[in-house]
Amino acid sequence: MTVFHRPKLRRTLLLATTLVFASTLLAGFDVVEAQEQLAVQPLSDGKIVIYFLDHQFLPTAEVDLLQHEVATIFEKTGLTLEWILDSPKRKLHPNELRLIILPSDGTRWFHGPTNVIGIAPHDDTGTGRNCFVFYRQAIWFRQQAVFRCREAIQARVEAQIRGVEVDPFIESYAPPDCGNYLPSLTAMIVARAAAHEMVHILLNQLDHRPAGLMRNSFDIRDWFTQDHSLFQLDTNEVQQLRQQLGGDSNER
Repeated sequence: MTVFHRPKLRRTLLLATTLVFASTLLAGFDVVEAQEQLAVQPLSDGKIVIYFLDHQFLPTAEVDLLQHEVATIFEKTGLTLEWILDSPKRKLHPNELRLIILPSDGTRWFHGPTNVIGIAPHDDTGTGRNCFVFYRQAIWFRQQAVFRCREAIQARVEAQIRGVEVDPFIESYAPPDCGNYLPSLTAMIVARAAAHEMVHILLNQLDHRPAGLMRNSFDIRDWFTQDHSLFQLDTNEVQQLRQQLGGDSNER
């Protein structure tokens, strides 16, 4: 699961994955029940099929940005991402998963901490096919980024008025151009949290990496940068996805 920890100054986005499947998570969601169908579609090599269930009713522009960012993250795998706005009532294949955007926070759906933004439930066999992202927590995280950016801007203005140098702490707190990232920040938070959980599902792995998309924590300042390496898959993860799902070995 993807969670937020809320320290007083250094706020981080922490990522982890639950080991126990909570059956109540799917209560009330007939569309995501895994029921066998008579006709089962064959596995399509080189393709990830994402059944996108948006219960937040996101604006089209935000959905487009979300999908573009997820595609960018998976680009090096050579895999094609297919988005379908529905879900079959059958057991999903290894290259299929459901991405479910819920408007509430995570406490309504499972007994856990109040700062969870996303979760990829696994059952007792270690497998799962559903990725949940809790939109209310993405909004909360963006609000913290807005507060940080405003505080940094105010500190720089005050330093300029007083004719003194800006405190070095402010430079690490939020960059001068932090405001440029705020309009798209909510969609980026949702996309990167979703991609993180998708990798847990597709590779059927619960562990984290020391860097990149699959590390266990993101600082708010990580979102105020064009450095996409902070949210990339590492070489080993790219290779594993290609081997398991038949991606193109030539990096795009």
